[in-house]
Amino acid sequence: VSIRAAYSRVNRHRTLLIALLLVVACAQTSGTARGIVVGVEGSLDDVTSFTLLVDGEEIGFVPIEGGDYDFTLTHLRDHLRSGQPVLVTWTREDGVHHAVALADG
Repeated sequence: VSIRAAYSRVNRHRTLLIALLLVVACAQTSGTARGIVVGVEGSLDDVTSFTLLVDGEEIGFVPIEGGDYDFTLTHLRDHLRSGQPVLVTWTREDGVHHAVALADG
């Protein structure tokens, strides 16, 4: 292996690493998602988390205390049964999607 080839390979790996770091640094920390409820966790009168199918990807959400919800969280079970979408405004912290607002979607 020539020095020139080795240098080229190192530069290529460095470029890929920089690109990966930029993608991670630019990952969304908030947004809005519209999807189908595919899972609801918690008791009959309390929801601790729920999962939406958004553009073919399952995303889990954790409700927050004092969230801006147009309905009680238990209504998510009705959406689970009916397949009607919901609209979630979220923030992400430490890899967890927190549902800050919910509406019929």
